[in-house]
Formats: sequence, C-alpha cells, structure tokens
Amino acid sequence: MVGLGRKGQIELECPFCHGSRVRVFHKESYLQGKKSHIAAGDKTKFYRKPDTYEVLEDCPNCRKTAREIQRAYETGIVREPSREERLERMRRAGLPTRIEYGA
Repeated sequence: MVGLGRKGQIELECPFCHGSRVRVFHKESYLQGKKSHIAAGDKTKFYRKPDTYEVLEDCPNCRKTAREIQRAYETGIVREPSREERLERMRRAGLPTRIEYGA
C-alpha cells in the first residue's frame, strides 16, 4: 500500500563514488490532514508530505560523511563549484567580481 507513510531502513548508492551502498532511514510520502474550525463548521484539508531520507552512516569507500551525503541527496549537487565556476556565474548574472576602493 503506497502512500501510507511506511518507514524503515534501506540502502542507497553513494552519490559520490557510486561504488558502495550506505544505510538510509526512508519515510514515504503520505497525506496529512489539517483541520480548521469556524462558526459554520469544521473543514479538513489534506496536504502531501514528501519523502524524507536520513543518512545513517558514512560511505566506507570514498569516506564522505553522512552530512555530505545527506546534502547531496537533498540538493542534487554532488560537488561544490570551483572558484572559477562561481566567478563565471557571477559575471553572467551581472554582479561585480572586483571591489575597487576609492583613493
């Protein structure tokens, strides 16, 4: 039965090395009701709670920490951009890359 909020431990592939598996606590998405009370009666609205993942251990192969693996799964970013990539993105956005002080 999908969508009833099942939870448990599963193993997912490490997003960095793709060579080993790490233990993850996974909670499926589910519907949660919220009630509002007014003089005319009660109303219940249902909201979908998304899947949640909590990484329980570090990667034994590439030695990435559980926090780094968690961040990679949440944001989808596997590596941090280099300094040159950040500067190029700032230039494309029209932001100044050098600060000049008035003399």
